[in-house]
Formats: sequence, structure tokens, C-alpha cells
Amino acid sequence: MGLVKMFVGNVKFNAWKRKNIIEDYFDIGDIKIYYATFGVGEPVFLLHGGMADYTSWFFQIKELAKHFQIVAPDTRAHGRTTDSDKPLSYELLASDISQLMKKLDIKKASFVGWSDGGCTALVLALKYPELVNKLVLIETPYNISNYHPEIFENFSNVDPNNLPKEYKFIKRAYEKVAADPDNWLNLIEKEMDLAKREPNFTLNQLKNIESPSLIIFGGEEQLFPLEAMQEMRNAMPNARLEVIPGGTHIVLMEKPKLLNQLIIDFLKNFS
Repeated sequence: MGLVKMFVGNVKFNAWKRKNIIEDYFDIGDIKIYYATFGVGEPVFLLHGGMADYTSWFFQIKELAKHFQIVAPDTRAHGRTTDSDKPLSYELLASDISQLMKKLDIKKASFVGWSDGGCTALVLALKYPELVNKLVLIETPYNISNYHPEIFENFSNVDPNNLPKEYKFIKRAYEKVAADPDNWLNLIEKEMDLAKREPNFTLNQLKNIESPSLIIFGGEEQLFPLEAMQEMRNAMPNARLEVIPGGTHIVLMEKPKLLNQLIIDFLKNFS
């Protein structure tokens, strides 16, 4: 999907969002979490990727909200949610989500996570299994060893003051909505530090995830190979794997119709 179609899709979502959104903040002590909700039905949390915010799901929210209650938070330090002096970890992000669920009186939900969001969903399934119905893991590694060596090396070489072209687009999007636009450099440093340390799940740990799970992989994923996803699928006792031809790490924007249908069919029918 070209940049023009993505831009048009985002504009259409923003127009729809203004009429359908319910949004609020939740103070958990060291941060205030922003979250948006859409639709009614069984609760489904959308957990975005690193350095993005919930609006990165602009091709998904409108369609999913026809079937489910969508809860879409901005995770710690991202988007409209504030930051603290704590380093990022997926366990910390999962704790934030568990507290948000308690505040919203949601006893159990399904989780659709993209990249970092998928790693957070894995922690939720392992540490808070009573909260988890189903998992959809999109472009989600389970261990830092999954990354291609040159990709992992790049995490140590990112200069926040001299970012590649694609980061500059993300930076502009961040500055439009961020709780503190001046926190951008700190966010980059925290995200690169996180990427060098986590995820660090083992296949033995993944064997303990009993929730029905759908793993989605773009056939042209740049960061890690299909074999890593096959390992994860084989380890998780109730998982299936779908490969979307031509999709990359941003498959949710490139192949939205196919992705949305896979998610909806899985959440409604697979058990």
C-alpha cells in the first residue's frame, strides 16, 4: 500500500474517530495513561508498537469496533501517555495494562499486539493469564536472538540526533500528540535500550501460554525470519501462524483488509 493510500486512510479514520471516540486518562501514580475506547461487545485491547501511538491502528479500529469493544491505550512514554524515570520493560508495560483493566472493571480481554505490543501481550499471558482471553501477535519476536544480526547491531548504533529518514516521520507524528514533545530523544534512548535487552522469553516459557493465539507474520518482514515465528507457534500449545505475502513490519498498514479479516475471524470463531 502506497503512502497516499495510508494518508487517505488516516484522514478518514480521524473524521470517523471524532464522532465515535470515548477517551480519558488514568493516573497510576508515576504516570498518567491515555486510552481511547470504541464500540461495544467483548473487550479487545490494541497494543501499539514502539515509538508509535494508538492511532497507528487507524486501518483496524473502525472495522474491529463493529464487532468488539476496542480499548486502545498509548503505552508508557508514548503518545499522550506521560513518562517517568523508570526504564522501559515489557513487564512494566504489562503491569500498566493490568492496572488499566482493573480501573475499567474489565475482568478478561483479548489482546492484539503489534511488535512491542505483542511482547507486552506475551507478558500478560504469562504473568496475568486470568486476564487474557485470546492473543493476536503481529510481527512479534519472542527473544532478541530472533533478530537478524545486523538489525540487532543497529540498536546500539542509533543516534537520536541524526535519525534515518523513516524515524523523522515517526518523530513528527509523536510531536503532534505527545504529552511532552521534548521527551522524544529520551524515548528513542529508552526504546533502543529495551530492544537490546528484551524480549527474552524462552520456548519453555511459551509452552505455558494456553490462550488461543494467532501469530501473524509479513512475508517480507525485515527484522527477523519466519523460522522464529514457526518456533513460537510450535512452542505455544494453542497457536496458529498466518503469513501475509508481501507484508513487512508495518503489515497492519500495508495489508489492512486481509489482516482485519484474520483478526476478526480468529477472535470471533477460534477457540
